[in-house]
Amino acid sequence: MFGAASPQTAALPLIFIITVTAIKDGIEDYRRAQVDEEVNTSAATKLGDWKNVNCQTDPREFYEKVLGINPPGKITKGVQKLRQREAGEGIQIVLSKSGSDASSLAHDYTSIRSTPMGPGGRRLEDIQSVDSHSYPPNSIDASRTTLVGSGQGWKSEMFEDAHDWNPSGSVPSLPQAPPRSSAVDYRRRAKGQAKWERTLWKKLEVGDIVLLRDNDQIPADIVVLSTSDPEGMCFVETKNLDGETNLKPRKSVSATSNIVSEEDLERLSFLLDCEPPHQNLYSHQSILRYTDADGQNKEESVTLNELLLRGCTVRNTEWIIGLVLYTGADSKIMLNGGATPSKRSKIEKETNFNVIVNFVVLMVMCSITAVCNGIWESKTGTSADVFEVGSGVSSSVAVGAVVTFVYVSSRFRGGVH
Repeated sequence: MFGAASPQTAALPLIFIITVTAIKDGIEDYRRAQVDEEVNTSAATKLGDWKNVNCQTDPREFYEKVLGINPPGKITKGVQKLRQREAGEGIQIVLSKSGSDASSLAHDYTSIRSTPMGPGGRRLEDIQSVDSHSYPPNSIDASRTTLVGSGQGWKSEMFEDAHDWNPSGSVPSLPQAPPRSSAVDYRRRAKGQAKWERTLWKKLEVGDIVLLRDNDQIPADIVVLSTSDPEGMCFVETKNLDGETNLKPRKSVSATSNIVSEEDLERLSFLLDCEPPHQNLYSHQSILRYTDADGQNKEESVTLNELLLRGCTVRNTEWIIGLVLYTGADSKIMLNGGATPSKRSKIEKETNFNVIVNFVVLMVMCSITAVCNGIWESKTGTSADVFEVGSGVSSSVAVGAVVTFVYVSSRFRGGVH
């Protein structure tokens, strides 16, 4: 009596609810994707023109290789836009340990920054960033600096004109021998090709060397190699991880704490044996293996004190050089994030469960009815041969069973509505 005039009219409320729900979910997913893309396209500084042996030679998918999409070494459009946007800023990064005295000296038309003494008596070089759009380097030519062996060990010989250093023409004193227990092999001649370049967070790979500055967001889980502090200390804010606003101290690995230039990174040689990614924010164990200047194999433990986690912020530290350890879904913050929580109400979840149960019960009942009807129609010598002649929809028993299934299910659906 109160049934709908047509099936189309009965389906309109359901279609309306499904359409509105789909639009709402689509808008939420789009906004979430925008936020994720904004984070993934944040700017980061990494060492370029340097071979990362941890990455594949050609990591592209099969279809990308066939179509020639994104060949290795090609700068993507996102990175190009980032560099073009920052090209006019003229950012120049000078890496030097805090507390060292650096004075600017001028000679003729060239302004050369005096390089202070660093750990082990080495001279710290002015490190140029950020990419090819920045100012040209204004530092000592590393190709004219060599290390020569002697009976007392290694000493540095500077093949520089005295007038290139200061107007008075006085030659600076030779620095002392570099530290011997270090992962930086000063006997190796640096090519001088490596340079800092700007890139995106999502372009970072395991094994990349990154440069972080004060107030920078940490793009991945990173092992601290060197910092601006003479003692190798740095500070991070971890409120995005644990809600604590007090700064946490971290320190650099002792074997790499004397790194202050791209040339040092080119001479760097070590193996970091680390544990698989896990969710524990307060535990990490790795072993750094290297060969010192005396040819002895040495090991150093790397714990949470030398690890910077993604989501933290660098504070009160001029610069940090680090090695990318875990990226993307392998980082601790992502492992602790879990799946995106559902926004469906409790009533909606219970209703969906009831609908599924009703559907399963309906299919079972209709199937039993169709099978029983087929068995009954297949019998011969019954009263149906006399009183129901020609009442069947088909001479085939299987077709009659299917028709019965459809009819019964439609009647049950009408009762449910």
